Amino acid sequence: MKWSDAISVIAPPKPPFDFIPARNKLPPVVTLMRLFFNSDMALLPLKGQVKMIDRRGLPFKDWPQEDKRLWQSVFKEGDILDERGPGALWAPTTINNTRKAYGYWLYWLIVTKQLDRQLAPLDRLTPDRIKSYIDDFVDDVASLSAFVYILDLLRFVQAIDSRRDWQWLKNIKNRLWARALPARDKAPIIRPSGDLFELGRDLMNEADRHTCRYNPYAPDVQYRDGLIMALLAARPFRLKNLASIQLGTHLRLIGNTFWLIFKEQEVKNHKYIEVPLPPALTGYLNRYLKKHRPRLLDGSVSKYLWISRFGNPLTDKSIRHQLKARTKSAFGIAITPHLFRDCAATSIAIHDPDQVRMAATLLGHYTLETTQKYYDQSQMLAAGRVYQAHIMALRNENTEDREQQ
Repeated sequence: MKWSDAISVIAPPKPPFDFIPARNKLPPVVTLMRLFFNSDMALLPLKGQVKMIDRRGLPFKDWPQEDKRLWQSVFKEGDILDERGPGALWAPTTINNTRKAYGYWLYWLIVTKQLDRQLAPLDRLTPDRIKSYIDDFVDDVASLSAFVYILDLLRFVQAIDSRRDWQWLKNIKNRLWARALPARDKAPIIRPSGDLFELGRDLMNEADRHTCRYNPYAPDVQYRDGLIMALLAARPFRLKNLASIQLGTHLRLIGNTFWLIFKEQEVKNHKYIEVPLPPALTGYLNRYLKKHRPRLLDGSVSKYLWISRFGNPLTDKSIRHQLKARTKSAFGIAITPHLFRDCAATSIAIHDPDQVRMAATLLGHYTLETTQKYYDQSQMLAAGRVYQAHIMALRNENTEDREQQ
């Protein structure tokens, strides 16, 4: 089975699962890659100075009491007598990013001596202050990051008081989005998902021949990495979901088909996921479960699907590291788990442009807006290939003409 066949079955009949997804669905939010620095510290230039700040901004324990109270009111669970807060159903990642954004805002207020603890938190937000806040750091970070910080700040203050007129802040957010530039051009590192799928299968097929005197688990690690790669090429889940797969909870065998199921609260955009694994991977997964996973566990017990060579659940950071290393070795470029999603959407758009909706379903996008950029990118890549072929043809013609002369 080829990759194009492996991705084609994405909306099969609903299996007889024993739970019903939650009915409360959050409205769609903009899906963006969060751009944070790799180091433990971030640089924030302030009026000609460079201040070192904790990457989380002002720690929550140091927030003013009223800010803490408002934060807790947004995320309270509620009970029979009291409604839950507007952010009670937010994904953990969204909560974390919102806390960071507000922490940056509070830190900036402190270092610029504008934090009035007697002033209501929402009253501290004024157009002039926000403009100065953006001007102080926007030139030092990716423009998309500046947009994300303001987006998260807007999300929080709207949750506190949705009746207040925040149109001015929305306008600033929209202008930041309009001028946001990608931190880097992904086109040169996009690989056809078919290549990633086949690399994964090759790694599994050749795993038993890979030995290392210093690591007796080398064949099992290679097989595991190959399965992760092939699965991610065909079902490009977000990394946190991929790493969190547990047997019996997320991975289930229904008849002869393995299914992956994630409840709404486990998914970043709160969209319930239930998809079958490609039949081409059924045999490979069975072999991993019966042979390689038990060897990696080496007597340990775990419900997690992916196991490290030390017998522990494989972390998302380790998965990212392994995929980058494997793709770097095979293709000369390191492909991250998130880029697998770009590769999948772009490959679908190139393979069959009429099936861009399939990419939206495959990636869990609410609308086609997020997916459209991949179609545009695929057109650019395809045009580049045609142009290159044309140039090569002209070069060949010129060579033949010179030879005849």
